[in-house]
Amino acid sequence: MRFLNVALIKLCLVFLLGVLIGFYAEFSSGSIIAIFGTALFLFIFAFIRATKNIFQDVFFEITAYLVFFCIGLVTVYLHKPENQPNHYIHYAKNANSEDIIKVTITERLKDGFYAEKYIAEASEAHKNLSEEEKFSRKKLTGKILINISKDSADLNLKVGDELLIPADLEEINQPLNPYQFNYRKYMENLGVLRQIDLSKSQIEILKDENWQFKALAEKWRNKSISSLSMYSFQPEEMAIIQALILGNRREISTETYENYAAAGAVHILAVSGLHVGIILLILNWLLRPVEFLPKGRYLKMAIIVLLLWGFAFIAGLSPSVIRAVTMFSFLAIGMQLKRKTSALNTLFMSLLVLLLINPYYIFQVGFQLSYLAVFAIVTIQPKLYNLYVPKNKIPDYFWKILSVSIAAQIGVLPLSLYYFHQFPGLFFVTNLVLLPFIGLILGLGILVIFLALINALPHFLAQFYGSCIAAMNRFVDVVAAQEVFVLDDIPFSALITVLAYLLIIFGIILIYKLNFRNLSLFLIAIIFLQLGLIFEKFHFRQSEALVFHKSRGTVLGFRNNDTLTLFTSENIQSNEELFLKNYKVATKADTVISKKMHNIYNFTGEKLLVVDSAAVYNFSGFKPDILLLTNSPKINLARLASETDLKQIIADGSNYRSYVEQWKQTAENKKIPFHYTGEKGAFVSSAKSD
Repeated sequence: MRFLNVALIKLCLVFLLGVLIGFYAEFSSGSIIAIFGTALFLFIFAFIRATKNIFQDVFFEITAYLVFFCIGLVTVYLHKPENQPNHYIHYAKNANSEDIIKVTITERLKDGFYAEKYIAEASEAHKNLSEEEKFSRKKLTGKILINISKDSADLNLKVGDELLIPADLEEINQPLNPYQFNYRKYMENLGVLRQIDLSKSQIEILKDENWQFKALAEKWRNKSISSLSMYSFQPEEMAIIQALILGNRREISTETYENYAAAGAVHILAVSGLHVGIILLILNWLLRPVEFLPKGRYLKMAIIVLLLWGFAFIAGLSPSVIRAVTMFSFLAIGMQLKRKTSALNTLFMSLLVLLLINPYYIFQVGFQLSYLAVFAIVTIQPKLYNLYVPKNKIPDYFWKILSVSIAAQIGVLPLSLYYFHQFPGLFFVTNLVLLPFIGLILGLGILVIFLALINALPHFLAQFYGSCIAAMNRFVDVVAAQEVFVLDDIPFSALITVLAYLLIIFGIILIYKLNFRNLSLFLIAIIFLQLGLIFEKFHFRQSEALVFHKSRGTVLGFRNNDTLTLFTSENIQSNEELFLKNYKVATKADTVISKKMHNIYNFTGEKLLVVDSAAVYNFSGFKPDILLLTNSPKINLARLASETDLKQIIADGSNYRSYVEQWKQTAENKKIPFHYTGEKGAFVSSAKSD
């Protein structure tokens, strides 16, 4: 690849390694200072030594890598909440019920079933609030998840609003079933460590006007949405316009989102690198005459970067938009300066800058998918395109689109399978049809919003644009309806994902330089991927018994290798319950058998007794090892425990909480381990197969 700066890319990769190790290893402040100080000293020594040597050796290079590795460590250390003295997690340890925290709303999330969700930034803690005393204030930092019950929805909170809320923050709930989506981890990766559930009476709004830049961006976005609502757009059309151009996906229905995912077009619904890249190409073409002015290339560069960030402002300055605009701002500068540099250099430089600003980006799915897609397009697409070069412009145009789509899909495929367990087989059809028009839809959409803001949007233009969006939705619906081409429930673990990317990387190296060494590395990557698949196949060859957590229901699971048998208190299908579907996919359980509940089970070698609302537990000659309480049975647990030799008591999600608390106290008095699935999650017992 021409003009590739290998040294720069190596430094970025070493920095990336430092970031990853910084997250998974614990360092004290003293050790971080010692490590970074030593690395810096060695680098300065190596630099001075290198200036005096005619021939350079490897020592200077090693110390440079060491410094960048340490910069990654330090970056993560400084961003970790536990290392920030003013972070609210330190204050919350000693907070009492009278304390109040001042926060500013920074982002509104998609609503839950019962609550509106917001992310707020803490700024101050107020102690001893009273008429006689002044506020005792302490500066705070850190993001908080705020859940406001929907019966308080008339508050109409906006980004930038400042609130006073109680200081009794809670930890975000852990998943209660194996392989379930970990919402706590997801929020931690956004920098949110605590949450609070509030009603209207618990909130005091200090002011609803805030002139922070992000608040102004949100205000303009809301104004744009309000202006568009004055025209005759259908609800689904309006939802797609908001997502496509304004970065607001809250209004998209679940059915529409799933259809776009099944058609391989879900990337269209999130303002990301695709949108910003298309806008960059449009601006580069429109502003070509500026190049003829004195210093026109620099002026054009400044205008393009300014307009890209203007688009980010209109889209609400969401994290995904900021990441995409930052990445393409680097590319725009490189394009206009005409420097002899590779797009990969620019890509890795933007990666370095973004992770220096916020290393938590590395765990965010959108960030990972964006960079992997662009990386694959830059490296794979040119080689793929050269396999067949059409002579006519029209076939050449569509072949470019297809080669870009295939390259991007190769880049994101392992990660998509890992996160979503789905592969849209008709993605190339969707992209071939939609991508040629996305530029038109984006450009026209920005024009429509601008004209709507100044009350100058002709109704015929609004109707035409609405019909374009409706046609796109209908096409996506038709593609998504071809269910035979949608491969779902594909098991793909983190180990297999890493090995698959090793295979892709060594494959890219091989196609650029075919030699024995690169071929060997590629073949070794294939062998490791096969070994990983074999390892996982034997890893899940075991017997496992589980009491799943289900609110107001009972589900027992017995897995023997790839066969899962479910015993339920009602007719539950594994594909209808998301927690069962996730478990089935992760453990590669191909066969699922559903049966009705009964009272006695062999629970991986131990005797399990189920006592339900009928409260029948006296079976002649049967002495259980494990007791499962379901549907709030009215029993004397102390007497039952005295009559048996119980090793474990389990209560699932079908019981009243008051009953669970009584049973928990009884179990403690009897010194019997007690497991409530609503607190500790599913009860799992494993035994290796013979």
